[in-house]
Amino acid sequence: MKSFLGMLVFSNLGKSIWHGNSVVLAIIVAGSLFCWGASSAWASGFALMQQGTAAMGQGNAFVAEANDASAIFYNPAGLNQIKRTQVYQGSFFNYPDREYSGGGQDSQTNHRLYRSLTAYIAIPVHDRLALGLGFFSPFGMGTVWPPTWAGRYITTFSSLHTYNLNPVMSVKVLDNLSLAAGFDVLWSKVRLKRKFPVVVRGKAFPDGETEFTGQGSGVGYNLGLHYEPLTGVKLGVAYRSQIKVNHRGGFTSSPPAPLPGGIATSAEGAIVYPPSLTMGIAYSRFKPFTFEFDTTWTGWSSYSKQKVNLDIPLTPNGVTTLTNPKNWHDAWAFRFGANYEVNEWVKLRAGYIYDLTPVPNTSFDPQVPDANRHIFTVGKDLKIMRFTLGIAYNYILSESRTKNNTIVTNGVPATLQANGRYNSDVHSLGLSWSFQF
Repeated sequence: MKSFLGMLVFSNLGKSIWHGNSVVLAIIVAGSLFCWGASSAWASGFALMQQGTAAMGQGNAFVAEANDASAIFYNPAGLNQIKRTQVYQGSFFNYPDREYSGGGQDSQTNHRLYRSLTAYIAIPVHDRLALGLGFFSPFGMGTVWPPTWAGRYITTFSSLHTYNLNPVMSVKVLDNLSLAAGFDVLWSKVRLKRKFPVVVRGKAFPDGETEFTGQGSGVGYNLGLHYEPLTGVKLGVAYRSQIKVNHRGGFTSSPPAPLPGGIATSAEGAIVYPPSLTMGIAYSRFKPFTFEFDTTWTGWSSYSKQKVNLDIPLTPNGVTTLTNPKNWHDAWAFRFGANYEVNEWVKLRAGYIYDLTPVPNTSFDPQVPDANRHIFTVGKDLKIMRFTLGIAYNYILSESRTKNNTIVTNGVPATLQANGRYNSDVHSLGLSWSFQF
C-alpha cells in the first residue's frame, strides 16, 4: 500500500569479508547504513488526510465546506460556521496489502491493522470569533516485510507515529469572509529494522539485523481562509507549514549467533515534514445536494536527501554520517466529493481522489512503494438529538509500479535491490461521534 514517513533505513555497504578480530567491525559495516524512507501511508508520501469522517466520506474534499469541528485540520476558518460549542472524536482503521514479484520470488507484507485517532473541540466565543483545539496524526507509516524476502537488506520493518497539538483562532472579518491562524506542536517517533549479510573468512553466516529508534518534536503553523461570495457558493484555502523534527535515539547492529559483538550507539536524524496548500470550492445551490472540488499541493521536494549522524564511527576511516538521496518532487492531489441531505437527520456522502506520487523512479524503493492512487469513498452521517455519528469507507488502489534502479547509501549499493513489480491497496474505515452543547 502507500507510503508512510520518510524514515531511517539502512542501505548495505556490500559484502564484507574480514579476518581475525575484525568480525565485529565487519558486522557493523556490512549492515549499519540507514537512510530515511517512507512506506505505506494513506495519502501521497506519508501524509495522513483521514482526519474526519465527513471529509473522508466525500473524497477529503472539505476545505470549502469545513462545517464541523474537524475544520481545525481541514480549514480552521470554517469554524465561524459553528454556532454552539462542539466536541468531536474520530477513529480510523487502515488495512494495507502490499505485494512484490520479481526475480522468481513473490513476497507480501504482513497483514496488520493500523489505527489513528483524532479529537477536536470548537468554541464559538461570539459571532466574530471562534477558537479551536485539535489533536491528530498528520503523518504515519507502517510496513512489515518477511525477514527472508528479496529486499530484506533494504527494509524489513518500519513504523512512524506522529501526534500534533493544534490550537487555532478564526475571525470573521466580514459577514462572508473568515480568516484563521494556528500553531502546531508535532511529536514523532520512528522505528526501523533491516537485515544485513555476514561473511567471515569466506564463510557465510545467517543475516544480522540493524535497528534504529528515535523520537523528537518540532513546531509549525497553519492558516485558513473561508469566503462565501454568493449564497450556496463557498471558497476555502488552507495552508500548513513545513515542520522539521530532529529525531534522537539509538542505533544497534546485532550479529548472528555464534558470532560475538555488535554495536550500540546514539544516533540522530532529521525529517522535514512538508508544507501543503489546499484550495477548494463547494456548491450547494442544487439542494439537497452539495458538491465540492479540492486540489492539494504538497511540497515533498523538502525531502531531497536524508542524513543520519552517529555518535561513534562505524568504519576504520571514521564514517559517522550516512546519506541517502531521495529527490522527491512536489505532488498534487485532486479530490471530488458530494453529499446528499436525505432529511435533517441523515446525510449521505461519496467521492473520488486522484493522488499523484512524489516518489521518482530513481529513488523508488520497497520501504516507499508509493505510486499514483485512485481512492473511492462513501460515508454517512446520522444525527440523534445533539449527537452526530459518522461512518466512512475508503478503498485506496495504487497503480502497479516497477522498481528498476539502484538504492545506495553514501554512494554504495545495497547487496540485494529487490527490483520487480509492486502492487498495493488499502481498506480504510473511519468512525466518529460529535456532540453539540
